[in-house]
Order: sequence, then structure tokens, then C-alpha cells
Amino acid sequence: MLRWSIATVSMGGTLEAKLAAVARAGFRAVEIFENDLTFFSGKPRDVRARAEDLGLEIIGLQPMRDFEGMPEPLRSRNFDRAERKFDLMEELGTRFLGMCSSTSEDAAPDVERAAADLADLADRAAQRGFRLGYEALAWGRYVKDWMQAYELVCLADRPNLGVVLDSFHICVNKNPLAPLADIPASRIGLVQLSDAPGILMDPMSLSRHHRCFPGQGDHPVAEFLDAVMKTGYNGPVSLEAFNDQFRGAPAAQIARDGMRALQIAGETLDRTRVEQGLPALHIGADLPSASRIRGIEFVEFASASSGPDSFVDLLQGLGFVRVARHRSKDVDLYRQNGLNIVVNREQEGFAYSFQLLHGTSMCALGLRFDNPEAALERANALGAPTYFGRIGPGEALIPAVAGIENSLIYFMGERDGPRSNWDRDFVFETQEANGLLTTFDHFSNVLRRSEFLSWMTFYKSVLGLVNDPQVEVADPYGAFYSRVIRSPDGSVRIPLNIADGGSTAVSRFIDAFGGSGVQHIALETGDLFTFVEQAVARGVKFLDIPDNYYDDLSSRFDIEPALLARMRALDILYDRNKTGEFFQIYTATFENRFFFEVVERRGYDLFGAANTPVRLAAQVAEQERAGM
Repeated sequence: MLRWSIATVSMGGTLEAKLAAVARAGFRAVEIFENDLTFFSGKPRDVRARAEDLGLEIIGLQPMRDFEGMPEPLRSRNFDRAERKFDLMEELGTRFLGMCSSTSEDAAPDVERAAADLADLADRAAQRGFRLGYEALAWGRYVKDWMQAYELVCLADRPNLGVVLDSFHICVNKNPLAPLADIPASRIGLVQLSDAPGILMDPMSLSRHHRCFPGQGDHPVAEFLDAVMKTGYNGPVSLEAFNDQFRGAPAAQIARDGMRALQIAGETLDRTRVEQGLPALHIGADLPSASRIRGIEFVEFASASSGPDSFVDLLQGLGFVRVARHRSKDVDLYRQNGLNIVVNREQEGFAYSFQLLHGTSMCALGLRFDNPEAALERANALGAPTYFGRIGPGEALIPAVAGIENSLIYFMGERDGPRSNWDRDFVFETQEANGLLTTFDHFSNVLRRSEFLSWMTFYKSVLGLVNDPQVEVADPYGAFYSRVIRSPDGSVRIPLNIADGGSTAVSRFIDAFGGSGVQHIALETGDLFTFVEQAVARGVKFLDIPDNYYDDLSSRFDIEPALLARMRALDILYDRNKTGEFFQIYTATFENRFFFEVVERRGYDLFGAANTPVRLAAQVAEQERAGM
């Protein structure tokens, strides 16, 4: 039966914890990696009983290594080894054994002999009612791609022997995908899914340390799955991801991420098949239809100050004006050209707890959806429960889900009538400012490396965002990695940033903030130069950029001397590509936790990655001057 599965090697922890996490995430099938049995304190039959109690079917045992084409006496030992694996399978209650192509230097480059060995083993397995699957390792000694593995399976010609199609090994070697659709379904033993980042690394190291779930990397997993399903295959589709970060994370988190990734993969597959005039397969539970994000309604900051407030001074310096106060809470609304920033000073509840943990910081984000009810239903179906805050009589009930570090993401609709949520919740005192800031350009999420793939999967599955290629940048104290997640229309853009090195800007932020979070908010303007001059006059401090940066800039770009001089005087950074120009500036860091960026785009749609090392170095210098 066509269904989702996961291999126990994809998670860390004990086998008992892995099985419990798999079941809790909604899986009903699991592959057992033999090392997990080796470290298990009970008997294989105990694993079987535990799996049955959890409603899990053990679909296979793996792996059988270095079997085919071996000389005597190794060949005879291999058959004895296989019989012991068959005994394990009997106890586990599974009928399938996964095999890898040989990497042994003792194996012979003889196709006929290798096929004969597979046929002999398949005959022995058939006597016990077992099936075998043969998989090409990308670094196999002689069999390195699925075409070679399929040839051996066909030569062996046994009904209980099939080829294992693993997306990692096929994609990492850039094997052709379209011909997979021509394989008879009866010749496929198992389908395994994983992804990987598009980095230059030998396939074995990439496989053993950096595999990830579909959609978390750069492999064409969707195309692979589409081609395989055209064969009529109707068996398990199983995740198999060897990943150092996965092994160090809680098994429940990884199993949940795996199920989310598979649900999105199944949804994408069905959408592709319908577009091709083929029936949807409905692998697993169907998700509620995605609701399109229409933009950012507000950002909310938790703040402790009840008197003079340097954060409010910063907002006002950026051109925001307090336009309203909440009817029942110590919450203010600041506006500028439709941009809403909420400052929450409540002394109890969610924002107060967030402020105690993280100081003055962004604690919530309000997103507009074309159908917020459907968007929330989808989020719940993907394992993101609904949060409702305390409200007063007649105030708007706005649902939310938990985001990074338990911040909140509110699900809001378009204004539907004369009274918006703002009118119900706030008493307006004045008109909003007609300043120079026009849109929220992007939000920079700084993450622990161990959280990066989980949150990317969350954003892609729960919110329907898509990802851009990864960018690598030099940090003065290490390496800086960024991957942008954005809504299809670009109205919401969130760079996810991680770093290697204990003193990197990312690491220092995480230490100061007390976890992952929003490090900076970028705002867009149509006239950055005038904006900066006005903000400086209102007392805003911007990041000091070294003069050497502008000397280097003049050597890289043909910039009018007067423009370059003005940029130098105002500490404005610059980039250019084939589509346009980009100007950006950063405020001084607020309480060592976050800062604002203001950008002007002239046909340019990137993020000025070339300037990131300069910004990082300038922030380090700023912290050193402050004695941090």
C-alpha cells in the first residue's frame, strides 16, 4: 500500500524513543536500521511488540552490505550472514531486507556473477517468504547508479527481488530521472527519499553527514518522486536521512519535521500530476488548501519600559507616530504609511514573559491571508496548534501559532468593512505619519544551526513560503550562512541566518537574546538619502561604516563622485547587479539585541550580501567601543 515511512537512522536517541516519536508524528510505517537493534537492550521480538502497540508496521530491515561478487570463503560467509539477518526479520515481523551495492575491494567486476549471487540469495529469501531490495550506492565499487542496479535486478530475474530507488544516490550523481517512469512497478522493491544541500563535497561525506528531508536541500526530489510514481508503484515511500544535526536533536522534532516535509512533497506531487492530467495519489492525509499570504499587517515588540523609553525614541526617530492606545492593555500602536508597529508593555501574559526571557525584542508578527481560517486549519493539520491571547469585551479574537523561540505568528484577513481589528481593539488619538518608510522589506531570523532545517520546513509547510539558494558570507569570527524564505509574491521575505564560530555575530546575538529570534527588521523607502538626513536630525544613530569601504566601492563600481561622497557622509552602503541598484543603512544595535535596516531598491531584488561582511565588522567595532 502506498504510504509514508521513515528509517530509524534519520533520528537520534534510543530505538524506543524513535518509535514513539515516529508514531506521534503520524507515521504508520518504519524501517529499522540494524545499528539500532545492536544498541537495543531487549530482543528483536520486543521491538516488534512495541511497534505493534504504537500502530507501526516494520516495513523493512537494512542494510545488507558488500554481498555480491565476493570470492570464497567470503561468499559463503555472506550467505551465512544473510541467514542471520533473515532470523532477525522473523523476530521483527518484517518481510523486506534492503541491500547496498558493494564497496569492497574484494568484489569482482563481473556482472553475471553479481546477478547470480543476488538470484541465489533471492531464492533463499523466497523459501521464508521474504523480499529483497538492491540499491546502488553513489560511491559503490562497480554499481554506482540506478541503471546498473536495475540491470542486475533484471539479470537475476527473481520475483522477490527489486531495485531500491533512493533519491539521494540518484540525484547526487545526476542520474537521469525521466527514465525511472519506465521501470515496471513489480521491479521496484522500495522508494527512499532524502534531500541534500547543493554544496561541493564527495558523495559519501555528503550522504553520511548532510542529508536532509525533502524541500530542505537543493536536489530535484519532486521530479524524482513524480517519475517514480508514474511507474504505478504502490509500496512504502520512506525517509532516509543521515544527518549529524538530526542525530543531536530530539527525535520528536525530527519525526515531526519529516512528516511535514512528506506532506508537502505529497501535495506537490498531486498538484503536478493533476496538471499533467493524471489522478492525484493522496499519499497520507490530504492537507487543507493553502491560503495565500497577502502581506504583513504588523510587528509587535515586547518592552518593559513604562517611563522614558529609548526604544520608542528609536521608533519616533525612524518616523513612526503613536496613533492609538489599546482599550484594555498597556499596548500602543505606532504607524507610518500603513506600517504598524505594536509596543506591548503588559506586566503579565505572553509578551511580558517573552520580554523577561529576551529583553526588548520582536515577539510577534501579524500576517494577512486571503483566507485566514483556511490558513489556520492547514497549520493545525501540520501540527502547529492554535494560540489565543487574553481579550477584553468586544475586542478582536485573532488566532496565532507559535513561531521561533515561541514568538507568535497571527493569522489575519483583509479589512472587511468599516471597522477593522484595529478599530475594535484600539482608541485612536491622531493620524498616522506621512513619513518616508513604505513597506516591511524583510525580517532576519537568526537561528541555532540545529534549528535551521526545522524552521525552514515550518515556514515552507505551515505558511507556504518558498526558499532561495543559500548564500555564504565571511564573518570576522567565522562563517555566516543565509537562506531566504519568501512568500511566492515576495510580500514576506525572511532570511534564515546561521553561523559557525563561537564569536560570530549570530552566536553573539543568540547569547544576548537568549535563543533564536529576529535580529533585524528591514524597512523600505523610496528616498534613503532624505530619510537618513531626517532620522539623524531626530537623533537616530546609524552604524559607522569605515572609509576604506567607500574607497573599495569606487574601484568596483563607476559611481559619480558626488553620490559617493554623500553615501560616505551618511554611512550608506551600496550594491549593483544587472537589474538595478541597491542602497542600505543600519541603525546602531539596540541593547545588543536587534537593529533596523532601511533600504532603497532601484530595480534590485537581492539583499546586498556583498555588504554583509562590512556590516558585521562594523558591528563588531561598535561592540568593542562599547566595551561588550
